[in-house]
Amino acid sequence: MMDETLANHLAALLAGRLSEAETDALLASLTPDTATFEQFTTLIAAVRATACPLPELAEPVFDCCGTGGSGRPHFNVSTTVAFVLAAGGVRVVKFGNRAATSTSGSFDLLEQLGVPVEYPPERLPRLLAATNLAFLYAPQCYPALKAVAAARRRFGRPTLFNYIGPLLHPLHPGRRVMGVSHPRMQAFIAQWLATDPRTHRAVVVRGHENRDELTPVGTSVMYEVTPWRIDKRPWTPPDLPCDVEAQPYTPEANLRQFRDIVTGRDTVSADYHSVRLNAGLGFVAAGRTETLADGAACAAELLAGGEVQRQVATFLAHVHR
Repeated sequence: MMDETLANHLAALLAGRLSEAETDALLASLTPDTATFEQFTTLIAAVRATACPLPELAEPVFDCCGTGGSGRPHFNVSTTVAFVLAAGGVRVVKFGNRAATSTSGSFDLLEQLGVPVEYPPERLPRLLAATNLAFLYAPQCYPALKAVAAARRRFGRPTLFNYIGPLLHPLHPGRRVMGVSHPRMQAFIAQWLATDPRTHRAVVVRGHENRDELTPVGTSVMYEVTPWRIDKRPWTPPDLPCDVEAQPYTPEANLRQFRDIVTGRDTVSADYHSVRLNAGLGFVAAGRTETLADGAACAAELLAGGEVQRQVATFLAHVHR
């Protein structure tokens, strides 16, 4: 379903043709607690129509991405998970951005790691073939959103724009894990994926305290999505010896934590367990393992055996060629 009037207003917004008052009124109609699923789908279609072209890939890809929006500083779990999955043979093209509501978004960490933020898209197939991994910077794929970003900052409250990011992936991955921080948006995203003909299997997860990832403490809620089917269930982790310490979670601090996890120096922190569990969920969604426990065990072996560290080194070597 599509709201034609809304579609026209969104097209005008993305083209920079709305006044400040008109923009604020439009954004006010798109709040996550009140917007309809029809408005949600209309917004996704309007933004996706502005995507820049990318090279076609011969094989399907996987994405692991979170919406953000929990309001809490945190480690870059899904970015680290991308390296783990690639080390395990999954072809990952992760879609992401800089931080909007946290202190370190995916590309804030990647920049610290030395990854070019705006990688030339024509080189993506070669990079993916050599490393099983690539990253797409959302503003590079959707330049029309730059004008909307300023209006959203002025508006000052969350809207549907805060939650549609992973669904804008321009390569349309058929398999994915998505973290969502808002319960209503989690249900909308699962519904959208279930009706998207390109979806083969996806898991949409909301963790303890509305974190946009599977959490190693508390209860998470998972929507397991296959074509035209959604299975919702809670998930509570086994008792894990998590070392929980206060962290600044700046890009610089997250880079240190990233290195500790991928080199095997950290096997006890809550961040390590978050990476292990979310990578395990990724292996399930990618069809590599049957259960989350098996997937998490696979992730732990890849981290302990040095495969993920080698994956990082290989990727960094090729991304600069």
